[in-house]
Amino acid sequence: MGVALGAAVLCLATSASAQYGSPPPPGYGQPPPPGYGQQPPPPGYGQPPPGQQGYGQQQGGYYGQQGYGPPPPPPRKPDEGLEIPDFSVRVDPFNWLLQGRLGFELEVEVWEFISFELVPVFVVNEEPPLLNLRGFPEDLTQHSNGIGSMAGASFGAGFWLQGKPFEGNVLRVILTNYGYEYRTSDAAGRIDSVSHTERHLYGFFGSHSKWGFFTISAGIGLGVELNKRERCFPAGATGVQDAVTSGCDGVQELAITRNLGTRADINGGLHPVYLMGRFSLGFVF
Repeated sequence: MGVALGAAVLCLATSASAQYGSPPPPGYGQPPPPGYGQQPPPPGYGQPPPGQQGYGQQQGGYYGQQGYGPPPPPPRKPDEGLEIPDFSVRVDPFNWLLQGRLGFELEVEVWEFISFELVPVFVVNEEPPLLNLRGFPEDLTQHSNGIGSMAGASFGAGFWLQGKPFEGNVLRVILTNYGYEYRTSDAAGRIDSVSHTERHLYGFFGSHSKWGFFTISAGIGLGVELNKRERCFPAGATGVQDAVTSGCDGVQELAITRNLGTRADINGGLHPVYLMGRFSLGFVF
């Protein structure tokens, strides 16, 4: 009976195998493992293109993190502070000693090769040697006709041929505005006086040398009088009250003696043309 039962089971299994085929492999009917049917991403996938850092970024994120956005602004440069232009202070000792006029040459750089010059002049000697050298007697004195001892100032623009102010050669355009009063007197008192504002326009050529902060400059200028004034004594004049201011052939006379026997022309022999000379010492900062 046992043999018969085993044969029956074998026959049943053989019949089932013939009907349904071979048994399913292991794992049949289960979900596929993770990543099944997928390819690995190429190298650099999801990174910004080379040379385009910040591509597709917003503040603090790359593309794919916070969406598209502009790149961050460049870093701010540190504040360099206020730049002070170069400037120079000079004096001309020869004009001081010979003409009795002390000028302070104040000059500042305004652009690459251009400078601006201001020269206030002070009358420090009423009887300078140059007045006598021009043939005027000692009775003639000069005085400031400006504010106190300051007779006025000149203004100039300098164009530096080497491209840098305060070094090398310079061409200047200078306008002077100096007011002086000339007086004559004797033991009895005042004889005559004339006031005149020298308004000269100069073309000036100069040369500057510099050693550290110390500088030496020299130059010469040719100018013309813009404020032309005349004064003279006609024939038959008996005193300074008879002076006239026209028809004087360009002279500006000052009576040296009361009888008008001796006179001086304060305009000079080259009027209306004038020469300017400078030799200055100073500092550059």
